[in-house]
Amino acid sequence: MQWRPLILLFCGIAVIYLASLLQETPYPHPYKVYTSDTTRWRHAPNEAILTTAGDYLYLTAIRYKVEPVGFHGLRHGVGELKTGVVGHIAQVRRPISDLVQDYANGSTEEHGWTQTFQHDLTGAISKVSRAVTTQDGSNLVQFGVMYHVVDNETTRHYVRIYYLRDGDDGISPLFEYKDVRMPGTTWINAFSLEENGILFARDPDHYGFRMAQLPHDLTMAPHSADAQEIVINQSIPGVSITEYNQPRHVENHHRGLCRVLSPVGDTYRVISLDIYKTENAYHYNMTLADNSTKDDGWHIIDHKHQVSQVYSEDQIDYIGFADVSQFQQQSQRWHVPQPLFSRSNNARSIVFPFVQTMAVTLDYVDHRMNEKTNEFSEYYSWLNNDIPAPYDASIMGMSINPEGNLLAVWSDYNTIYIYKRGSANHTPSIPRRSPSLLDRIDQWLAIADIDTEEEITDTKETRQGHQVAPPPEWKLRMAITRTEGHLGLNPVSAIKFWNSTTKNGQRNYICKYL
Repeated sequence: MQWRPLILLFCGIAVIYLASLLQETPYPHPYKVYTSDTTRWRHAPNEAILTTAGDYLYLTAIRYKVEPVGFHGLRHGVGELKTGVVGHIAQVRRPISDLVQDYANGSTEEHGWTQTFQHDLTGAISKVSRAVTTQDGSNLVQFGVMYHVVDNETTRHYVRIYYLRDGDDGISPLFEYKDVRMPGTTWINAFSLEENGILFARDPDHYGFRMAQLPHDLTMAPHSADAQEIVINQSIPGVSITEYNQPRHVENHHRGLCRVLSPVGDTYRVISLDIYKTENAYHYNMTLADNSTKDDGWHIIDHKHQVSQVYSEDQIDYIGFADVSQFQQQSQRWHVPQPLFSRSNNARSIVFPFVQTMAVTLDYVDHRMNEKTNEFSEYYSWLNNDIPAPYDASIMGMSINPEGNLLAVWSDYNTIYIYKRGSANHTPSIPRRSPSLLDRIDQWLAIADIDTEEEITDTKETRQGHQVAPPPEWKLRMAITRTEGHLGLNPVSAIKFWNSTTKNGQRNYICKYL
């Protein structure tokens, strides 16, 4: 009986530990340095874009369908095309230094935001695309909006491209735009703004996507209202539609596409995601293709297909006599995520939502060595992360930083999950401690991870000058809930990472707009 007190002690500790596992993981949240309510518009925008340029933070609010003054009640159209409505774009900015100084000085000044422009388009907006950033910052193109004009019996599709230029003072960057008229009249259901062109997909079409080249002097004067519209008369077709590319009895279809990094300068490499909804299932098709000059035409590098059910039975309400009774088991309807992409510098890393709460990361690795032939071949790493959201949650947006080592994912429950990997997952000033016994138990129960030496640095294993090791996996490090971040019931519209380097070191900031 001498072991009885120790046995009772260990049993009590075990019960407390098991009870703690029932609670949500208390992830830390970022330190809040600034909050502003003056950037709220009277009408909530359909899309918001946060941009950092020079010493300023720009907030662009985009409304897809607005009734102009004097045209109320003239809206017409039940499909994608509509008349009597136009797109509206408004932008404000503020110096980044003011955002930090106001909080540090205890100031409540809310008049630091200045409006830069308000634009009304000639047609309704359907889509928005953000341009990819480059390592050297040479790409001045920021984002584009697609709008559609119905003129008598003709439909014209336009992309208004916004880009940066130096201000009159030579310090403050300004946003200018040019309107590009797309070829053809068939409906465009997806587009991606690239550095030197526009990727777009039609519905219907014999090709999965097409390419339209932009002029090299796109960002040169004249600008905005002084510039004439750019007319593109033809496009370059992409990969052909194959047999059984689309399932039967499709009720709805979403498509997304963008360009990915390719080591060959004259090669156009594209990833496309098609989501088809039938009566009982969602069909996901991911295709990675390029137009390598060594081959004739386009060829598919990789293809992935997955099917998920539209409805899922709730097993929690299941009881034993349900098989012989009139008990109707509840079904949960899954919501399909919108095919949206977020890219790091030069599109080396791409993230996008997939089935339910799964986030997919596509990383380009320079080369992978074939052990048999001792030769190097190109390699793409696919990483899947399931965010710790409720089972019925849906991913509403994702944002990756230019370096590709910080990732923000937010759901319709207004929770923002912040992931880190590589060098962003390691703080040099804080020494690493040895894992404790509880850490080992958590790892054994598969409820926690212990970082290894390879995961706290950006993996750059090289052989003969080639990077051959895949990037490290994402680690969930922070979370912003609706109470911690004052999110409330307002959905998250946009998130932006930026890095600040001062004499005190480097700091990563995250800006969110609700």
